[in-house]
Amino acid sequence: MSKTSQAPHEAQDDFIESLGPAFLAHLLRRISDELVEADRQWHAEAGIANPPRTSSTLLALDAHGPMAVTELAATLRQSHQLVMQWIRALQAADLVVTSRDPGDARRSIVALTARGRRQLRALRQTIAAVERATRSLLDEVAPGLDAKLWALEHALRREAFVDRIRGADRRLRDGGGADG
Repeated sequence: MSKTSQAPHEAQDDFIESLGPAFLAHLLRRISDELVEADRQWHAEAGIANPPRTSSTLLALDAHGPMAVTELAATLRQSHQLVMQWIRALQAADLVVTSRDPGDARRSIVALTARGRRQLRALRQTIAAVERATRSLLDEVAPGLDAKLWALEHALRREAFVDRIRGADRRLRDGGGADG
């Protein structure tokens, strides 16, 4: 049976699910990988040249124009190292080009190529289908989940998760329980 046609599982069949909320990151990664793999297949069917995880990079460059790598990483809220991986993939597909900042030779500026600008038109059409499928999935299993996930990210920016873990650990050690 293919991965996409597997029957839904029950909690006792999924070791990670049985471990509970402490493994939320593992669950979110599995979900992310599933969504990205489907998007990769969709990109291939639609003739889209960029890897799915790089779509936001192309859209940011289109919205903001050429950007320094550090600015691009901050805009996407991703690590400099990860954004550099995406840029290399986009360069290999001739969708972006990098150059040295004339004002600061240490900085690389990333810009769309003509092919990258053409790719954006097709990419936006595929994103519309992804948006509709995502909305349908969310409505099926948890209406409003996307807003709650954004709220989760905002909460993590207000207080880092490691600080929340340290606080929970102190409360456990003090005998107050995880929430007390």
